[in-house]
Amino acid sequence: MADSTSTSGTPSYDPDDYFAQAVTDFTGYTIPPRSTLFDKLSSSNNDDFSDLKLFRMDIQGIDMRAVTAADYSALSGWQVNKGEDYDLAFYDAGGDGAHSSVDMKKARIVMIGVTVDENGRATLWSGGEITGGGAFEGSYSHVQWDSGPMAQYISGSKLVLDQLLTSPSYSTKGFSYSGLTVTDDNAVDMLSFESTGQSFDRVVQFFKDHSDIVNQWMTSLGEDQAAWKGKAASLFWHLLDELKTNYDGYVSQLGGRDYTATNSTLGGYVPKSKLSDALAAAQQALKDAVTSLQTAWTNWASDGQHDPHYHVKKILDAISQWIINNNINHVLEETSSAGESTVTTYSTDAGFKQSVPDYGDLTQHTTWQKIADAAVKSWSDNADSKLKEPAIDALSAVKNAWADVQDAFDDEITNKNKETLAEVLQKEENEIAEEEAKENNDKLNENLNNLNNNLNDNLDNLNDNLNNLGDNFNNLNDDLNDNLNNLNDGLNDNLNNLGNNFSSLNDGLNNSLNNIGDGLDSSLNNLNDGLSNSLNNVGDGLNDLNANDLANAALTSLNPSLLNNDSTKNGSTSLNSPTGGTTQLNGDGTLTTTFPDGSTQTIDPSTGLVTTTSPDGTTSVSQLNPGTTITNPDGSTTTLNPDGTLTTKFPDGTSQTIDPATGQVSTLNPDGSLSTSTLNPTAGSFTTPDGSTAQLNADGSVTTHFPDGSTETLNPDTGQVSVTDPSGHVTTTHLNAGDSFTNPDGSTTTLNPDGTLTTKFPDGSTQTLNPDTGQLTTTDPSGHTTTTDIDGSGLPSSSTDTSGLNSSGLDTSGLDTSGLNNSGLNSGGLDTSGLNSSGLNSGGLSGGGLNTSGSLDSGLDSGYDDYDSTPYTGGALRSDALTDGTALAASTGTQSASGGTPLNPMGMGGMGGMGGGMGGAGGQGGNSERTRAVLTDPAGGATRRGRGNRATTSVDEDEDVVYTRPTTSSAPYPVGGPGATGQNGRSTESGDRTREAWLTEDEDVWGTDEGGSPAVIGR
Repeated sequence: MADSTSTSGTPSYDPDDYFAQAVTDFTGYTIPPRSTLFDKLSSSNNDDFSDLKLFRMDIQGIDMRAVTAADYSALSGWQVNKGEDYDLAFYDAGGDGAHSSVDMKKARIVMIGVTVDENGRATLWSGGEITGGGAFEGSYSHVQWDSGPMAQYISGSKLVLDQLLTSPSYSTKGFSYSGLTVTDDNAVDMLSFESTGQSFDRVVQFFKDHSDIVNQWMTSLGEDQAAWKGKAASLFWHLLDELKTNYDGYVSQLGGRDYTATNSTLGGYVPKSKLSDALAAAQQALKDAVTSLQTAWTNWASDGQHDPHYHVKKILDAISQWIINNNINHVLEETSSAGESTVTTYSTDAGFKQSVPDYGDLTQHTTWQKIADAAVKSWSDNADSKLKEPAIDALSAVKNAWADVQDAFDDEITNKNKETLAEVLQKEENEIAEEEAKENNDKLNENLNNLNNNLNDNLDNLNDNLNNLGDNFNNLNDDLNDNLNNLNDGLNDNLNNLGNNFSSLNDGLNNSLNNIGDGLDSSLNNLNDGLSNSLNNVGDGLNDLNANDLANAALTSLNPSLLNNDSTKNGSTSLNSPTGGTTQLNGDGTLTTTFPDGSTQTIDPSTGLVTTTSPDGTTSVSQLNPGTTITNPDGSTTTLNPDGTLTTKFPDGTSQTIDPATGQVSTLNPDGSLSTSTLNPTAGSFTTPDGSTAQLNADGSVTTHFPDGSTETLNPDTGQVSVTDPSGHVTTTHLNAGDSFTNPDGSTTTLNPDGTLTTKFPDGSTQTLNPDTGQLTTTDPSGHTTTTDIDGSGLPSSSTDTSGLNSSGLDTSGLDTSGLNNSGLNSGGLDTSGLNSSGLNSGGLSGGGLNTSGSLDSGLDSGYDDYDSTPYTGGALRSDALTDGTALAASTGTQSASGGTPLNPMGMGGMGGMGGGMGGAGGQGGNSERTRAVLTDPAGGATRRGRGNRATTSVDEDEDVVYTRPTTSSAPYPVGGPGATGQNGRSTESGDRTREAWLTEDEDVWGTDEGGSPAVIGR
């Protein structure tokens, strides 16, 4: 037979033929549909019995006689008569029942596409036999037939499976059998899994090597970058830092530097990355599936029933048995004499039949067409019983295994550092401007302090002058008293008789002294009023200067953003929801909600990470990206808005929007009214990578609540660790400096010699907490570090030092006004016992004229606006079934016929063990089938009080405070999975797996070339 080669790249198997689907999908060998295999192995349209699959035939009338074993191939074997593969004789009376006449006929059958032996005799396939096929021509009719499709389906399927698992190629490329070739586009190369995996391993090695190189460059540049800020050198350093961070992140996401594989390939290669390991697992799954199909085919062909002609012969043998039982044994022969001649007549009795059940009258074309179709169906049913279930299992196994592999490829490879050079430059320029503003502020404070000092010096000088004036007045009073006393003594001793004159003199002196007192009183009052007005003017000037003109104008002209509003927030530390839940704003900026069912949920707005702990302690982690929504345990939904706020909608129609950066809460009530409130952060609270919540207490101890319900309190000062398990049992241990302790969640905490606490978590991340300062440093598994002030005291309340602009800023303690009182002139020093004391007004000098109560305004305004710290964003022939020994056995019983005797007195009894039983058909199986980029600063909050045995640590005015920027996920890494669309529009999916676009439109992928990708698995 000719073996013309053809190719086909389009799968065309029948929809319910899972064996053909599996062979096509696994090998690329597109075997023809089972329903069309015998279209070119049918009798010619020109035959009386046309369109019979697998055989052609005719029925001839023969002389009436008794049958012999030679009349039945079921008894005598194939080709007893030359050119005839199968003979079957029967009697035709025109119908069933008793008839007065009857004819004898023989059906002569020739198989189409059957194999022949060296003698030209038709043979059936032996167990497991492989046969070829192709186009051929009938010996007599010269009709063109083609057994190629039958050979391709039955034998080619087994051979191509064998080819795929043949070492060393493990490929179906170039495979061809009985006229069908696997196209290059469809060929499957098992080793392509290995080569593709090695390419991923090379990528990982590239990132490892170049990360080390970049690190060397950074080391050579040095660590001190202060002088570079805002310059090209700084941008170059940040570029190197971004490259190293991202390279290390790629390596980590692809399995890490020391990845340990769980699979190996057919070629013995051991993967070195997560994706390469996944491809090795996919290769192994395909190999196992192909092996199971090979086993199923071997079981199918083990008894030769994979030969369609086996089923033709089986049905013809059964019909032969039926004819012997119901046809030939009911024909009667009667002989009569008419003179010298003898006349023999034939008839049938009432038990005669010539219509075979399920098929029809043996003389009709439709009967034999049903017989041919029944043979094809018997072959197909047998194939399904042996091949269908294993094929479904193989397809399902590959689908499930590859779905797991797909998960590895669905994990997007993201950049750990998304900060652009433009953002770095802007940030450094802002820092430079901030430093300049701080320097200007310091200079302003210095000038104000100098002004205060000058005023104090001037007031001191004035005080000295006034004191000197008081002394002079006292001296004048003393001298005057002495002179008057002397004069009084002289007058009393010598001029008693001149009393009247002395009286006159006394009146004159009184008038003079009164005039002097009035003058001094007026002068001192004028001086007092002038000094009072001057000092009041100085106080008013300072008042105006401090509150309105100089300080605010100067500070505002420098940079309004430098001034903070230091007003204390109103509000509470918890927010109640309409469903009965409560929300707490933690010190690290996360939001923790406790729901009525006991579950908790923590959202980190900076990363979109959502950690949910159910009432039984089970913890799950999900990702909330900007614009996406999650459903909470109480039925509410929470959306992360692009600006970083969180909006929660409750079943009753209430909507709450929280800004974690400010604590501002906007509530939209069901009636449409809008209310606002403030959610103050809980100082000292923070969350851990495994979902636990922790609280830094006022005494410096740390209390952690774990997902399983246990609680642990650790005091760094005493080293005491108390653990309360979910049942309430308390265990206390002691932890010395340098010791480690294993927590209920599997993490370990170490008490460091400096009093800090370092906790290492199972995922590789670490957290270090300084209980004195409230500084929390978190390092993720990739090495990225974030520092957070969980007290919210990262910045001072005001960047402007206004301590010199308060009521105590002007020191008036040196202004001694004691000399400006009524005792400045000692009126008691003048002895007027001999004079008319009523004439001397000793109160003429009043020291109370200097009013110092309003000289300086003690209410200097210190209410500067706070500094705004928010950064800018962005078989053999089995004929023994009928044996000669039993086939012609006489039937028991007596036949009754009117006037006749049986034509076949030996009878054609039961045909013994003819026809082997069919294997039970197998059961038919079913077809189982980030986050906004916002720079965050510490929220304002009260400074935590330090512990008794340690000095309180605070941030100095000139101390640099480093704020971290959370990373966001962006463009996915360009990798693809092994999953592919199934045949005839079927797609392979796995549960909820979804896949987003791998690349943006203009991104390039390393390691790929232009051109189409192969359409068959494994490439």
